[in-house]
Amino acid sequence: MIVSSWHERIYCARSGAMDRPALDDRGNRMDNFNLTLPECKQILDHISGLVVIDAQGKTKFLSKDMIERVQQLGVSKEDACRYYGKDIKAVNPVSKIESALDKTAKPQLVFYQTVGITGAAVIYPLIEDGELIGALDYDILPNDVYIRRFFDLITERSLKDDLDFNTNIDELINDNYNLKYRIQDILGESEAIKKLKQRIYVCADADATILINGETGTGKELVANAIHHISKRANGPMIEINCAAIPENLFESELFGYEEGSFTGAKKGGRQGKFEMADKGTIFLDEIDQLPMHIQPKLLRVLQEKEIDRIGGEKIEIDIRVIAATNKNLQELVSRNLFREDLFYRLNVIELKVPPLRERAEDIRLLADHKLQTIGKEMKGITKNAMKLLERYRWPGNVRELFNVIDRSAYFSNSGWIEEDDLQEILPAEHINKAAEEVKTLEAVRDAAEKEAIIKALDQYHGNKSKAAEALGVTRSNLYHKMRKNHIE
Repeated sequence: MIVSSWHERIYCARSGAMDRPALDDRGNRMDNFNLTLPECKQILDHISGLVVIDAQGKTKFLSKDMIERVQQLGVSKEDACRYYGKDIKAVNPVSKIESALDKTAKPQLVFYQTVGITGAAVIYPLIEDGELIGALDYDILPNDVYIRRFFDLITERSLKDDLDFNTNIDELINDNYNLKYRIQDILGESEAIKKLKQRIYVCADADATILINGETGTGKELVANAIHHISKRANGPMIEINCAAIPENLFESELFGYEEGSFTGAKKGGRQGKFEMADKGTIFLDEIDQLPMHIQPKLLRVLQEKEIDRIGGEKIEIDIRVIAATNKNLQELVSRNLFREDLFYRLNVIELKVPPLRERAEDIRLLADHKLQTIGKEMKGITKNAMKLLERYRWPGNVRELFNVIDRSAYFSNSGWIEEDDLQEILPAEHINKAAEEVKTLEAVRDAAEKEAIIKALDQYHGNKSKAAEALGVTRSNLYHKMRKNHIE
């Protein structure tokens, strides 16, 4: 078989082709090329972050580590492993490789932050005989360790102080060890969570205002932090405000700051507000539905004009991204004149819905096991019946409630196991999904219905068995038989 182009060579290697002589594009034997196809595959798999596409943007090769990375973006394991011939955006939604699908394009050196990895990559077009045949993307600095070492080497080699990069390294790579939350902290393998992660990457790339909607305990703060730390603003501040926790009379000074002497008790030198502190970064307004009506037009102006007014001061331009979150229906609040309609539309440029736990029940086992590992007590696990109960419960408090229940059950466990009895003492019975209990046999259902009908008939006719038998459409002797069978006195 003649292997006629670079992408066919890669395909053969991926297919596990047997050892054979290497051929050039004309089918001539390449005697100076002694690597077998399996050896080529092994080498390609060791090139960190390697992605190869053809001129139409179809995926031709992913290195082993890239297959693992795209799964963390929400792509299923099956789809990640069967990438060949698929559109690169379907395989890797955040890939920038398509920007190189231009034969006049220059090689690009890009820094990226994705799935908890900070690195640097090269992207460039593949040209053969003057024609574009695809594009290539691979890491040159695969993580922050390499980036730090790179700058250390520059500093060491520098003969003058004007090449001192030390003060800027942390800003450049955004030390992931100090992050509050990362996207990997969004746990789950359900389709709902995979879709959420994919949308987070899209949102992070857009730099538009986002409204996160989700019930209490679903992890809206976690999602907001994940968006910030994989966005282009990741090196800037992430300022978080809980609108429900600020007294109404302090909102304006907290959000927008004040100048010295602007009111009684104002600090000398004035004070920055949260929006000013978030310049070049992201501000997260949690429980935005609690924002007082007199502050709402001021926030609207910030979103429109990208500037703030300190109390007693002049306008200050700011460069921020606003992420808001709520567990309420803002449109309903708008209809009740409790929230400004114009502000709602300014906030709701991109809406991101966080699924409740009851809509991703397949993640409960993973979440429960994860939480159990973080408890400061040696535990053996969760029994089978206890896990079934966890999966039947409807979790009105979502993941936060699940973690709380695991904590409480574990601390009171004497055996090292979380058992069904432990959970039944904690979980309200009205939130347990009875429909999810084990299915009864038809015979069991029929027997239960028969027993209920006999008891009802006997009660209606005050124990008169003849009348009860007649009403039930059976003989008296048959009724006696059924009463004995169902243990009815």
